[in-house]
Amino acid sequence: MLTFIQAFELAETWVKVVTGDQAVIVKEHTLKRPYGWVFFYQGRTFLASGATRDKLAGNAPILVDRVNAELRVFGTAHSMEQYLAEYEATIPAARMQMSPPKEP
Repeated sequence: MLTFIQAFELAETWVKVVTGDQAVIVKEHTLKRPYGWVFFYQGRTFLASGATRDKLAGNAPILVDRVNAELRVFGTAHSMEQYLAEYEATIPAARMQMSPPKEP
């Protein structure tokens, strides 16, 4: 089972590869679920400037499942609740009963 640090590093590596190291995980926006974490990322330029013109588009949230280390990229067309519900429908019900991860 993954720890938060391991899941964060997995998501961080994915973001680095996909964006050419132009974006970072925004740790304070992380969602915690019994089965893992949802990470959000944003461009370094936007985080430094705050200017709307520098904001990334299409940067879909990333779920890292702490049980099987699966990394799943959600979309941006629907609500987070819909993406989570769709994912939760694919996992064993027992995972929803797990104790929430302690971090972050």
